[in-house]
Amino acid sequence: MKKDAGIKSQSELQFEEEVIDYLTKIGGVKQWEYKKEIRTTEQLWENFKKILEQNNYARLDQPLSITEFSQVKKVISAINSPYQAGQFLYGVNGVSEIEVDLDDGRHVFLTVFDQAQVGAGNTVYQVVNQIERAKIIDGKPNRRFDVTLLINGLPIIQIELKKALHNATEALNQMEQYIAEKQFSDIFSTLQILIAMTPFDIRYMANTTLQNFNRAFAFNWQDEEKARPIYSWKSFADQVLSIPMAHDLATRYMILDGTKNKESIKVMRPYQVYATKRVLDAVRKYDFRYDDGKLGYIWHTTGSGKTITSFKTAWLASRMPNVDKVIFLVDRIALTNQTADAYRAYDPIAGFEGKSGVVGDTANIADLHRKLTKKSDQNILVTSIQKMSRYVSRESFKPLDANILFIVDEAHRSTGDGVKNEGMLESIRKALPNSAWVGYTGTPKFPETREIFGHLLHAYTIKEAIADKNVLGFKVEFKETIEAPKDPTAEEIDDNLRGSVYDYSPVHVELVVQDIFSNWKKRSNNRKYNALLTVHVGGNRASTPRAMEYFDKFMEENKRRPKEERLKVGISFSVDTSNSNHQLETNQNLHRAINAYNHLFGTAFDMTTVKAYTEDLARRLNKTADDGNYLDLVIVVDQLLTGFDAPELNTLYIDRTLKGGNLIQAYSRTNRIHDRDAKPQGNVVNYRWPVQNEYEMNQAFAIYSNRDSAAEQLTLEELKEDNVASGILSKPFSTVEAETKDVIQKLADLTDNYLQLPPSEKAQDVVFESLQEYNRLVSQLKQYTEDDEKNPLSAYDEPEVFYQRLGITEEQEVMLTTVLANELRERRARKDEIDISQVNLEMVHIHDVRINYDYLVELIAKMADEVHEDKMDQAEKTKEEIDIEITKIESDKEMTKYRNFVTKIYTKEFEFDSYPAPIDKEEMNQAMERAQKDGNIKLLTAFIRTWGLDNSIKPKELDRLIKRHRFGQEDMDKKGELTTIMNDARLDYQEIAAAEVAALSWVKYRVAFRKAFYKMADEIKKGE
Repeated sequence: MKKDAGIKSQSELQFEEEVIDYLTKIGGVKQWEYKKEIRTTEQLWENFKKILEQNNYARLDQPLSITEFSQVKKVISAINSPYQAGQFLYGVNGVSEIEVDLDDGRHVFLTVFDQAQVGAGNTVYQVVNQIERAKIIDGKPNRRFDVTLLINGLPIIQIELKKALHNATEALNQMEQYIAEKQFSDIFSTLQILIAMTPFDIRYMANTTLQNFNRAFAFNWQDEEKARPIYSWKSFADQVLSIPMAHDLATRYMILDGTKNKESIKVMRPYQVYATKRVLDAVRKYDFRYDDGKLGYIWHTTGSGKTITSFKTAWLASRMPNVDKVIFLVDRIALTNQTADAYRAYDPIAGFEGKSGVVGDTANIADLHRKLTKKSDQNILVTSIQKMSRYVSRESFKPLDANILFIVDEAHRSTGDGVKNEGMLESIRKALPNSAWVGYTGTPKFPETREIFGHLLHAYTIKEAIADKNVLGFKVEFKETIEAPKDPTAEEIDDNLRGSVYDYSPVHVELVVQDIFSNWKKRSNNRKYNALLTVHVGGNRASTPRAMEYFDKFMEENKRRPKEERLKVGISFSVDTSNSNHQLETNQNLHRAINAYNHLFGTAFDMTTVKAYTEDLARRLNKTADDGNYLDLVIVVDQLLTGFDAPELNTLYIDRTLKGGNLIQAYSRTNRIHDRDAKPQGNVVNYRWPVQNEYEMNQAFAIYSNRDSAAEQLTLEELKEDNVASGILSKPFSTVEAETKDVIQKLADLTDNYLQLPPSEKAQDVVFESLQEYNRLVSQLKQYTEDDEKNPLSAYDEPEVFYQRLGITEEQEVMLTTVLANELRERRARKDEIDISQVNLEMVHIHDVRINYDYLVELIAKMADEVHEDKMDQAEKTKEEIDIEITKIESDKEMTKYRNFVTKIYTKEFEFDSYPAPIDKEEMNQAMERAQKDGNIKLLTAFIRTWGLDNSIKPKELDRLIKRHRFGQEDMDKKGELTTIMNDARLDYQEIAAAEVAALSWVKYRVAFRKAFYKMADEIKKGE
């Protein structure tokens, strides 16, 4: 207990000193060298220069001159994104170099990094702290960074520390602020990894742009065996910050994602690192001449980033001395291009200095043969199992004299619905005896996957992924429509084998469509998210007619409903070329569906462009369509239920039976991370065989959340209990309701029954965290359609029932989620010296809090009249009412605009042309615009007078210039605009400016002028 008490009372600086001391001798051996004397940016540059010279002594006769080193500084300072930094550090084939023209006329390439020397050779590892950073943006404070890890003198890992009883999120917020203030620039532009550390919580994430900063991508490290988070900072240091692991994490285990317009760096998760290491160890020990080809398989649950893991494995394996080629094998021809594109995006060489990269796809069998038999830089190939099988089956095929590593994607399908793909895989293996095989799957088949690929190399189950907050759990409903037959046989339930009453009943379709429409607002979180409906009938009958029956019913229902309640529905299935009895009907239905789609989106697809239609439909479902016009619901038979990734899809409707791996794959379409408050879980709604399908679901989750996959025969209740405890299935409504009531009571106690924030900063931090918890819970509650007793409920349709159940009134909720929440945001913004928009507290409301602008205008007019008549006591009370109304405005910008206007009326800075003041909304808006303009002119005129610009620029010209300004940016001198204004004032500012300005020297005037200009420009922008 004494030790804990010591840690809790330890200052941040003491914690920092302890961390640095530990880093210098992790594991009892010399590790990072502490450079206590380095405290400034200039000293960092000087240190880097010495190391650069030391590592390139053979190319340099003497230390670099100022001119020579300025070329180096220019290259590094020109890096303007973490992605560019990653490319620079990787260089070409793992060697990062900078080109320098020496003073003696020689042209040399100086090596900065060599990937082959991780943890060895000339690589220098140093730790520095308390680096002073002068402000980059005027008006922002100078900064001092906590701990920085340098490799060869360049900052690679930034650690921000918070003492005990503080949250790692605070350290993340701090680094986000540094990014906003452009502090990760010049020598700090090379940063790759950001670490937020407290004594009991550590998160790490890849460096990122401000626009893409997302705390959801800050991860805990995990132990290797049980995938449990590591919370001890010393354990984290041992496993992650030791050498060479820290260097590996920042290089070998970083992904350069070159996806067009979304360039970024990604750092691998612990389970991805562990899996990659295990495959590489297996490859290293593998004897391509004698072993049986079965390296093993990786079981990583759907949605956990298998593409990144398999790419890194392919990339690192392709550089191993005993591997000639790596072939990434996909099981569908349609996936070849998609996978090749993903791989190419991750290729650090592609696109850097004009290089084409090492990843190639295969246009046809001849192309595959050429790329396999000729030496080339492209030693990673992406092809389909079908193409590879046809290639080795040709009469002209000759065995290849090459060691080939096969990486098989979605390996559960290669164990095939058994025969076809399995036969192909075996034929390839026999034809290429010098090959090794590793499979990647989210849903292995037991025992088939093991029999084909060998033993399990690494597992990361759905239970672990949910606990790790890498994917979401599920809220699952089982709905009764028509009465199901009593005591059905296993065959009757399984629509892969038999048809059932659900397949034929028009009433069933009617009730499903009604349920989807009735609960759309709740399940989609007020239309923020979209959905899939999968339909399948039994007895080997075609399912597309039933899918079209649904489509027609939705169209019919849309016609009956007002525009705001209609759903944009699409349907996707393949052209039928089977010459079966169903072919004509299927293709006619598809043609009809495409025509309806064209009518909805203004497209022009037909039966000759079905592939393009399907791709366009997928883009409108995953919300990547260029025109921003998206689908609400897509009806499918089997398409899009595997491999389809859409973070803004949150609901799956199921009118079929699913079991085992297929169930997990389908459910997992809904559980991609997006916004944790708005999308707390994936929603799944089942419409047939409720009791039996609930058992199938719980059994599937039990199997795929258990590494041992011991499919014990547990009861439904036992299975359900385990799955809820694991976080796979959402808690019952009553549990979430009780948790919400507890948080609401806690907030009531902290805020004196929603009247005021507590005075202490510590208590305000508790309110902040409790409001975030309130958001999460209320968002969950609003997406339930019924309580535990199956009574329907809706925060949208019957908010008064929700308020009653939770023990809070609508007025109290408004005070809590608008007035107090906004006051808390303002205080946080002032304390952290950031703009209010950067405070991460977007409130969720039980019932939408809508501002009544008519009422607001009436209140403003009432206050204006009271001020005009000098009834200031009454005016003050009216102003308090106005402030409450203004807090209901969602936009920070608009809220500020109204507040400024009301303040100007209250202080008599603004007066209306006549009284009583107008109560017409349009007239009030015009008055607000005039008040803003008048205020701006006053600011501009005062600025011109203060700074002696009377002979340089007019207020209107200055106003025009500021219209191009963006808040918080130093963007007004790109073409020398500010410099021109200052130069024009140089001759006479000392005569006509305000006394304190006139006393400034020219150099000081220029510095102070810029600071004052941006402060004034931001003030104007704030009010607009």
